[in-house]
Amino acid sequence: MAKGLFFFAIAGVASASQGFLIDDFSTGAYNSNYFSAGTINAWVPASGAVGGNRFLSTTITANPLGGDARARVVSSAGVYAVGTESQVEIISTLGYGFAESSTSLGSNPLHIDLSSNKVLRLTFASNDVAQVVYASIRAKDLNSGINNFTVAVNVPGGITPSSPLDVDFDFATVDPGYLSGPFTDVEGIEFTFPDLTLPPSGRVILAANPTALAMRHPAPGAPVLGPWLGSLDDTGERLHLLDATGESILDFRYDGSWFW
Repeated sequence: MAKGLFFFAIAGVASASQGFLIDDFSTGAYNSNYFSAGTINAWVPASGAVGGNRFLSTTITANPLGGDARARVVSSAGVYAVGTESQVEIISTLGYGFAESSTSLGSNPLHIDLSSNKVLRLTFASNDVAQVVYASIRAKDLNSGINNFTVAVNVPGGITPSSPLDVDFDFATVDPGYLSGPFTDVEGIEFTFPDLTLPPSGRVILAANPTALAMRHPAPGAPVLGPWLGSLDDTGERLHLLDATGESILDFRYDGSWFW
């Protein structure tokens, strides 16, 4: 929870020898306007952000003054800012890898390799009130499945633009195997294929619920794999299938008007 006003301006990966910028907040400007209750969610296309999409969510958890006290979220001109008036408590989330209109962490996989550098750095240009800030990553590899990792850091108050503070979120306890490829997935859904060999023109069936499929179709005519994680859009979505080395096998978009 947070009270007061805090900003941070550059989110990146810290390393002595290498690094990359997650978001410079220079594109995809957003202004929530003032609100005094409830939750606001926004999915902002931002070319300056990894994955090209920035997810913002802010919930007012306590507001004893009602409409007289308000909160606001702004991202533009290289700065991300969350502001509240006194006595208002909020929880604010800034995320990447959220598909548009989805609040599911990792619904749009980013495929960032953090195996050699496991420190996420946020640069706070201003922070009025001391607070706990959480950083989470959702990682998977071919052998270990999907895992969520969260690091909490106490960010002090009194940070000013003249004396910004770099805050490091260290995921050093995470096995490097969780933070690197190779990845095999289908966008929209996620599924790790087991080791298998298909004959020429062979096929497999990937089912959301293999048990239900077997009840309706006892002899499907091909091996059935599944279940998968996530969901597909009935109106159409891109499917991109990668092999174990990250090479593209299939990349196409289906349409909701197709007849199967």
